[in-house]
Amino acid sequence: MKKHFLEMESIRIEFPGVLAVDQANINIEAGEVRAIVGENGAGKSTLMKILSGVYANGSYTGQIRIDGKAVTFNGVSDAERNGITMVPQELNLVDELSVAENLFLNQLPATAGIVNQQALYSKAQEILTEIGLDVSPTIKVKELGVAQKQMIVIGKALGNQVKVLILDEPTSTLSDLESKILFEKIREFKHAGIACLYISHRLEEVLSICDSVTVMRDGRIIQTSPTREMNEQKIVSLMIGRDLNHYYPPITRQPEKIKLSVRDYSVYDLKLPDRKVVDNVSFDLRAGEILGVFGLVGAGRTELAMGLIGAWQGKTEGRCLIDNKEVHVSNPSEAIRAGLGYLPEDRKRQGIIPDMSVSSNISVSSIDKISNFGVIDKMKEVETNKKFVSDLAIKTATLDTHIKTLSGGNQQKCILARLISVDVDVMILDEPTQGVDVGAKTEIYNLLDQLAKAGKAILLISSDLPEVLGISDRVLVMHQGKLVASLDPQKTNRHQVLGFATLGHDTNIGEDVSG
Repeated sequence: MKKHFLEMESIRIEFPGVLAVDQANINIEAGEVRAIVGENGAGKSTLMKILSGVYANGSYTGQIRIDGKAVTFNGVSDAERNGITMVPQELNLVDELSVAENLFLNQLPATAGIVNQQALYSKAQEILTEIGLDVSPTIKVKELGVAQKQMIVIGKALGNQVKVLILDEPTSTLSDLESKILFEKIREFKHAGIACLYISHRLEEVLSICDSVTVMRDGRIIQTSPTREMNEQKIVSLMIGRDLNHYYPPITRQPEKIKLSVRDYSVYDLKLPDRKVVDNVSFDLRAGEILGVFGLVGAGRTELAMGLIGAWQGKTEGRCLIDNKEVHVSNPSEAIRAGLGYLPEDRKRQGIIPDMSVSSNISVSSIDKISNFGVIDKMKEVETNKKFVSDLAIKTATLDTHIKTLSGGNQQKCILARLISVDVDVMILDEPTQGVDVGAKTEIYNLLDQLAKAGKAILLISSDLPEVLGISDRVLVMHQGKLVASLDPQKTNRHQVLGFATLGHDTNIGEDVSG
């Protein structure tokens, strides 16, 4: 019988009311890049958490072998000592420490208990250069954006002596350039004989960089095949158990009157108050329209959104008008009352309330709509939220389940349900499908289409270029804080949009940025 480099045999783990992984068997060769795909809640991340020691020996049944030798892990450190490192979907960094300190946490270069600062920053700079991240190793992690934090986590993993590298949705917040750097590192690992387990909802990436694909559904492994025998349609059919005929809904919307006007809007840097991170941006958003906003990391997209809803802690200037009436908001609650709602990019820090139930997380922004004289109508809350769970296909045991126990994609859908529940006219969605599987993405796209057809004005910020082009009526492109183009998705392509995003201009397209 052939001995594989990594073997997981008859793995089974059950949580209260949920059989998360059921009799899973996986065999991986040294130097193999294996994709693990499936819908949210299919068991992908849970299986990888078993392999990486997050779920300790005894919490599951089955056996793990490396080079034919049975191994057991009582924690993440045990797995790492055996050469298994996981880069999780949800970032786990210490915000108050520097980039360098996070890169070498628990491995700080020291003599007699005194940290060698020069060696620390020098080694950190080597890793930052290797991953192509242009930040100072001395800066605190809390000052970085989500994509930059993701690269720090990946850099930390690349600095370890790994035999098996597990990447859980690693490109969900990365730009195309950062993703290319990551893919090159994966190829280097492959040539060095390091196995890579790659969890992703981006099937074009899976088909491009992986040697083989394992498909999971409802906790079980459905099929494992070489990538050359797979295509997107086949993978999707295996993932969801049915054919997916239309990924994006046909654009038949008829945008109406201008709902939101932004004029000469600027947002200033928190640390350098004279520097603009959003520079004199102007645009219009119409009722019944989905307006996409694309740009690379640092383009100012999220800062623009945070400024408009009153959540930016620094200086802003310019005008924001809803229905031609100027509005001034100093916090997100005032923004909601003015008819402007926001779905945040970072669901872990800004979205979910982890120790509250699914139901409470959905209802928290719309208590007044389910209350009578200040008392919550529990029956109405349950009825309303059951419909959201059904409409958005949120996988949860009950409405009382703590949201922190849900998969990342299902958490995202709960936050989207919360935004819909407040019933604002203008919805700003920052990476709304981040970490969401292909089947759920289609459900969200159809939902956004329905909301727009019902008259909602939707500003869609996304780093997923095919998504922006596939769902938007128009696409705004930002570059270094400036709005450099307003494009018709039907008359442009990825190359032209990336030209604007990377260079700030494209010689083939005029720079029309009018609404």
